[in-house]
Amino acid sequence: MYATTSAENRRLSFLLLAATSLIWGTSFILIKKANQALQPMEIGNLRVFYAFLAFIPIFWVSRSKIPKELWGWVFISGLLGSLFPSMLFSWAGSKISSSLSGMLNAITPLFTILIATFVFGQHFSNKKWLGLLIGLVGALVLALFKPGGSVELNLYILPVIFACLLYALNVNLLKIKLGNIPPVALSAASIVAVGPIASIILFGGTDFSTHLVSPVAWSAIGYVAILGLFGTALALILFNKLIQISGPVTASSVTYIMPVISVLWGLIDGETFGLVQSSGLVAILLGVYMVNRAK
Repeated sequence: MYATTSAENRRLSFLLLAATSLIWGTSFILIKKANQALQPMEIGNLRVFYAFLAFIPIFWVSRSKIPKELWGWVFISGLLGSLFPSMLFSWAGSKISSSLSGMLNAITPLFTILIATFVFGQHFSNKKWLGLLIGLVGALVLALFKPGGSVELNLYILPVIFACLLYALNVNLLKIKLGNIPPVALSAASIVAVGPIASIILFGGTDFSTHLVSPVAWSAIGYVAILGLFGTALALILFNKLIQISGPVTASSVTYIMPVISVLWGLIDGETFGLVQSSGLVAILLGVYMVNRAK
């Protein structure tokens, strides 16, 4: 019986890992497509708005699991982990390729190490620092070199870099301040906490309402619906379940698979991916591997 249960968990882990990687890896091409008819501010806040609607029932059922004294940190987590990054990635997606956004997103674990060290005072081995250095060199290659090999600093990667910093800060916040809250309840609460802000910005601070009568914009609105309902709400639930049944080491494999998915979607959409980009991506993934495996 134990062997059967263990085998079932392994199969479920594989399916959850594949589904989460596919969903998150696809999010960058969806942002790119949505940018053809909507503004970045509209895309970022509409994505959170959709997730907000999806998480309201889950939050209502699990709200008692959130201690009142931690609601301030939950709100900050919603800002750092969802609202601000959604807008930043949407902004970047209007200027750079979806594959580049996906590749650069893989540096989040590297920034997590930096923030844990300099903000929260944690200590790490030399192997982790070497992995961090290799990964950041890979990110620098992606930032400086165009697909043809020419050198040109792409300033539009900065929103992605800043979003990764916010993700990394949120990871440390979750570990230190919110680690005792059940993951699904925490995910729902953090989205519900910032959902009203996203709604106000979307309907009061953008021209989104005018797009509702435009047939051209409805395909973009559909792309963002997939982003919000699948890329934010469903993927968070699947990822939290993956952590519960297989642990953080297996769950961290999403970091390696997701950029590959984003590159494949970019190639399908006609984006250029050369040897230089391959080298930068390999360096980032190698660095992340060393950071995760170093004792």
